[in-house]
Amino acid sequence: MWYTHETLNRVLKFSFEIVAESPLRIGAGKNVAKMSVVDLPVLLIKKDGEDVPYIPGSTIKGVFRSASESIARSSGVKTCMMGEECKNSYDNELQRAMRAGEMDKVREILSRYCLCCKIFGSATFRSHVNFSDAYPEGTPSRSVKTGIAIDRKSGAVRERALYFVEFLDPGAVFHNDITFTNVPNYGIGLIAEVINLVNKGLIRVGGFKTRGFGRISMKPLGLEGFLIHNGEMINITRESKEIKIPKADEHDEEVQADLSDLNSLLDKFRGVWRSYAERHRGKS
Repeated sequence: MWYTHETLNRVLKFSFEIVAESPLRIGAGKNVAKMSVVDLPVLLIKKDGEDVPYIPGSTIKGVFRSASESIARSSGVKTCMMGEECKNSYDNELQRAMRAGEMDKVREILSRYCLCCKIFGSATFRSHVNFSDAYPEGTPSRSVKTGIAIDRKSGAVRERALYFVEFLDPGAVFHNDITFTNVPNYGIGLIAEVINLVNKGLIRVGGFKTRGFGRISMKPLGLEGFLIHNGEMINITRESKEIKIPKADEHDEEVQADLSDLNSLLDKFRGVWRSYAERHRGKS
C-alpha cells in the first residue's frame, strides 16, 4: 500500500526549468504592501544577500492539486475538491486509529481516500509529492502596471481607484524540483498531465491570470532518486541512461525510462494515467 508511508519503495525527483512566458505576478501579503512603494508588490525572499522574487512551492502545489482534481473528475475518476470531502469523512476516524496504533484500521481508512488525497495528502497525513520553492536564475527584471478599480455594483470607476501592480517581466527563469515518494506511475502521469496543460498555456500561475498574466513553461532537466524492487535498490542519477520503473500496485503499469529524453518519459507516465483512468471511470 504505497499511500500509507509505512515503507519507502521509491523516490523520484524531477528537476525543472520554469520560464515566465508572460508577465508573472506572485503577490506579497497586505502587510508587505503597506511598506512598499507600489500597492501590489511581488513576493520577495533574501537570497545571497539580495531580495529576489520567487514562486513558493505551496503556490505551485495548490495549482497542481486543483488541476489534478479537475483532470481526474473529467476522466471519470472519483475525487473530492481540495481534500474537503475526504477530510470531513475520514480524518477524525483516521486520527483515532493512528493514536490507538491500529495499523490495520489505518490502512483500511486510507484505502477509502480519493486518489488525489492519497497523492497530495490531507490534514492528518502528509503528501506523497513535494514541490520545492522555485528560485530565480539571476535577478529577474520587474515592471509596474497601472490599474483602475471598478465598482462591481455600478460598473463605474471607483473614486481614487488608481493602483500600481508590480510583476515580473516575461523571460524570467526559475528552477524547482518535484519529488514523488512512493507515488505509482499512474499518479506521476496525472501530474504529467498538469505539466502538459501548463506548457500549453491552459493552466496559469499567480495573480491577474484573466488579464494575461501567469503563463509559464516547465522543461524537465533531470531525474534522480532510487527504486527498491525485489529487495534490490536501484539508484537513479543524472548519468543513468535507461531504467525500468516497476508497477507500484496492481493498478499500475511498468514504464521503460529513457533518461536522455525526459519529455518522452513524462508522456509515457501520461499514458499510464490515461490507461488507469479508463479502467477506473465511474468507480469509487
